Amino acid sequence: MLLPPGPRAALLDRLRTLTVGEMHALDGAVRTLRTDPAYRGRVDRGFWLAWQASPRLARVEGAELEELFTEVVVAIAGGLTGLEAERITASSGDPQQEGILGDLARMFLPASIGRSRPDAAIRLIDRAVAPWDPHLAIVACWNVACAATLRHRLAAGMVGVLEVAWRTVLGEPPA
Repeated sequence: MLLPPGPRAALLDRLRTLTVGEMHALDGAVRTLRTDPAYRGRVDRGFWLAWQASPRLARVEGAELEELFTEVVVAIAGGLTGLEAERITASSGDPQQEGILGDLARMFLPASIGRSRPDAAIRLIDRAVAPWDPHLAIVACWNVACAATLRHRLAAGMVGVLEVAWRTVLGEPPA
């Protein structure tokens, strides 16, 4: 397992407690940081979209990161809406998420029934913060999850960029 159960639980527990205000602050941090040449083109994109030099993962490890993406968005959605993870899929509406968030979900997850859970979670996040677009805040959360998961395989500079928005707003990432 890439991220041991204790640190994984700590990360997901913290994501479940995010408020709309913290999501807005994460969004603002990403917007500000992406104007800095050191972070441009990386801080505002999800881990797999921004890092061509990311480590090679075995198939099982890639599947674990795909599941982590689902857990990240389900945790955020559950925290913002009060819904239990099992009810996330039941609360889905339309079958496909549009825009960047839908693209992220489709990129990280194979075309299958399992995809409906992250799609539903992203729709719930969208509704919880409407009319504001939360995609940059979700990217910041996904990036901190990837930093926690792959810390031992990434260069320190890459970990720093993945965590910078979170650290700017919320301090030390959960461990």
